[in-house]
Amino acid sequence: MKVVLTQTEGSPHFALLDDLDLPDVQIVQVSTPDELAAEIVDADVLYGFPTAALLRSGKALRWIQSPSAGVNYLQDLTELVENDIVLTNTRGAHGPSIGEHTFALLFALTRHIPASIQAQRDRYWARPELYRTSREVRGSTMGVIGFGAIGRAVAQRAKGFDMEVLAVDPHPEPGAPFVVETWGMERLPDLLQQSDVVVVAAPLTTGSYHLLDAAALAHMKPNAYLIVVSRGGIVDEDALVDALQNGKLAGAGIDVTEIEPLSPESRLWDAPNLIITPHTAGDSSEKERRCIEILRENLVRFSQGETLLNVVDKQRGY
Repeated sequence: MKVVLTQTEGSPHFALLDDLDLPDVQIVQVSTPDELAAEIVDADVLYGFPTAALLRSGKALRWIQSPSAGVNYLQDLTELVENDIVLTNTRGAHGPSIGEHTFALLFALTRHIPASIQAQRDRYWARPELYRTSREVRGSTMGVIGFGAIGRAVAQRAKGFDMEVLAVDPHPEPGAPFVVETWGMERLPDLLQQSDVVVVAAPLTTGSYHLLDAAALAHMKPNAYLIVVSRGGIVDEDALVDALQNGKLAGAGIDVTEIEPLSPESRLWDAPNLIITPHTAGDSSEKERRCIEILRENLVRFSQGETLLNVVDKQRGY
C-alpha cells in the first residue's frame, strides 16, 4: 500500500507514522507538483486535498484522507462524488481550538476588548466611555447552527459559562449533550429569535449557502451577537453588514468569509462592531497532532480492512 502525503497540515507530527507496524505500507512525502505527479500514479492513499487532475492521474487511489474537517470542495468535484474512492476527514480534531476561538470572539465583543486596545495605543484611559457597557454571558442563551463535532465543542464550553444552549441540525439527535434541545432546521427561525448569541458551526453545502440571509438575520434580537467559525458562504455578508450598520445586531465575530482571502474592497472591513480573524479558529499545535493521530489510526484500519474513522457522505457533503 502506497501513501502519499501532500500537505504540511500536521507535518511536525509526521513522526507518529514512523513506528507503524505495517511492513507493506510505503509512506512518501512530496513537496513539489512534479513530485506529486510522479508519486500519485500508483498511490493507494492520498493525505491532502483532491483535485480533478489528481483523480485523473491517481488511477489506483482507493482512499483520500482530507486534512480538514470541511469538504465543501466536493461541490465542484463531481469526479470524486461519483466514484468509489472513500473520503475521510479530520472531524473532531478542530473542535477544541474552534470552541476556544468562538469564546475569544464573543468575549472580545461583550467586554469591548478592541476599544480598549485602541485606547491603549492612543495612550488614553477609556474608562468613562467603556464603564457599564460590558455584558455577561452567564444566564444567556446560545443558539448553535450545526451540531457536529465543532458545534458540540462550542456547546460544551457554553455550559461551562452557565449558558443555556439550543441547536439546530439537519439530523437532530434526541438527548444530545450540552443542549436544552436539538431541533431540525425548520426550527431555525425559533432558534434565531430566542438566542442572545448565535454560532454558525455548520458545513458549507448547497443547502446551507446563504442560510443566514437578510430575512433570517431579521429574526435575531437587536442586542444579539453572531459568531461564524465553520465556513464562509453560510452568512450573506452584505446582509450582515447592513444589519450591523442599521443597529440590528449588537456585534459579530467572523473567522471565515465567502471568498478568502477577504478582498480589500469588502464592506466587511468597515462594518461597525465586527471582529474579523483570518480563518485561524481551528489552528493550534495540538490540533496538528490530532490530525495525524486520525490519519495514523485510519492507516491501521485501512490496512486491516476495518471501517475508517470520519467517513464522509459524499452526496451530503459532510
